[in-house]
Amino acid sequence: MARPKIAFVGSGGAARGIAHLGVLRACEELGILPEIFVGASAGALIGATYGQDIPLDVLLDGFRLPWRRRHQGPRLHVSTFLGGPTARQVFDPGYLLSGLFNMDKLEQYLARALPSNNFRDLPHPVFVTAVDLDRAERAVFGPGYNDRVPISQAVAASCCVPGLFRPYRIGDRYYVDGEVARTLSADLAVEAGADVVIISNIYRPEQRAEEERSVARATVSGVLKQSLNILLTEKERRGVELLSRLYPRVTFLDIAPDIGMFGYLNRYAARSLVLRGYRTALRVLADAKKRGVFGDAPVKDLTP
Repeated sequence: MARPKIAFVGSGGAARGIAHLGVLRACEELGILPEIFVGASAGALIGATYGQDIPLDVLLDGFRLPWRRRHQGPRLHVSTFLGGPTARQVFDPGYLLSGLFNMDKLEQYLARALPSNNFRDLPHPVFVTAVDLDRAERAVFGPGYNDRVPISQAVAASCCVPGLFRPYRIGDRYYVDGEVARTLSADLAVEAGADVVIISNIYRPEQRAEEERSVARATVSGVLKQSLNILLTEKERRGVELLSRLYPRVTFLDIAPDIGMFGYLNRYAARSLVLRGYRTALRVLADAKKRGVFGDAPVKDLTP
């Protein structure tokens, strides 16, 4: 059996999206090499970096303690996302009040940090999704779609959580988080020729036994977080079921690590998040490999 074309589709989830790196670590160890990358929000950040062959250890290094770092590479801190208003925005009160922060700071950082800021120069197809706020529809940036926009701007638009950030402007259009329209856009991976789609979804809700303390007693933030995870997981599940019926020849592998109650802004839990993503992915992918899903996929040489 020939080696199938593999895609990696990453959900959003802010800092919880660090778990995607654990999923990719499991892929590397099993010799499973994605060739197509699709993402929204945190998943878009992963696609825009790992998808242009920035080594995984370099990406992981950005979340290590300063004295344990070994590489120079992207380092995303909470402050990288919290841009203040520009002079132009100050004189546009309607727009100024559309969110607490803007995404200009993140866009400028990515424009400096990314090896390439051009979709057409990437070694692999990378697709980033956002939502055109006024047209109320999904917008896709990448090959075959809008590939003229710089990657840094597409990712900034995709990460623009409504209410927290002001809608991101590209040209004369305004964009918000790609997951407002769809939790995942795995259909883009299928259209790009994927035979196997690895879905990394970090919205799995926490499940507590009857004898454990109820989430209802975990304050307002805990209840809202659990409710959001239930909503997005159900959206994702129904989407995968539909795609499986529409594309029966394609194998969809749904990897949903148990993130627990880690917060969306808790980047200090990076090690735990990576490990949870890695362990879940290793189990799912190893089983799929035994079943021959990946054909005769070569084992990647991980020797340093």
